[in-house]
Amino acid sequence: MKIFSKHFPYVCSDYKQIYLTNHFFNNQVICNIGANIAYCIQTFEYLFTFLQKHPKIVIYAASYIYKNPAFGYTKQPDFYNASLVLYTSLCIRNIFTLFFYLERKFGRMRKRIFKNSPRTLDIDIIFYNNMKIRFNHLYLPHPAYSYRENIMSTLKFHLGLSI
Repeated sequence: MKIFSKHFPYVCSDYKQIYLTNHFFNNQVICNIGANIAYCIQTFEYLFTFLQKHPKIVIYAASYIYKNPAFGYTKQPDFYNASLVLYTSLCIRNIFTLFFYLERKFGRMRKRIFKNSPRTLDIDIIFYNNMKIRFNHLYLPHPAYSYRENIMSTLKFHLGLSI
C-alpha cells in the first residue's frame, strides 16, 4: 500500500540545488528507511527534515512510503518503508556513522532482542556510488536488496518502474 505524506514522494526541482549536487556533492547514496514502532510516518518526516538541513547533504528524491508485512519474525506490526536518493560530500564512513547516530536519535536501541525485531527507525545504505565495499558491519551494495520486497518496491519508484 502506497502512503503519501508531506515529503514522500519528493523529487528535487530546484535547479540551483541540482547544480550544487552535481558539482560539490558528488557522492550518491541510495538508502532505505523502515520503521514499525511508534509514529513511523512522523519519524520519516523528522528524518527528512534533519537530512534536508544537513550542510553536506542534498535530498534528490524520496519514494512513496510503502506499508509492508513484517518478515522474519512476523508476529509484529507491519513495516513502513521508503527510499531516499541523497547527494553528499561525506565519505562512506561518515555517512554510516551519521545514519548510526540518527537511528539512536530516533529511539532505536543497538542491542536487538532478536533478528528483524521491531524498531523505531532502520536506515540501510543500499548503494554508495555503485561501489562494492566490505567493512566489518557494512556491505555494499546491500546484500539483501534484490530479494526483499520492502527494498525493491521503494527502489522501483526511483527507477520509474510500475509495481
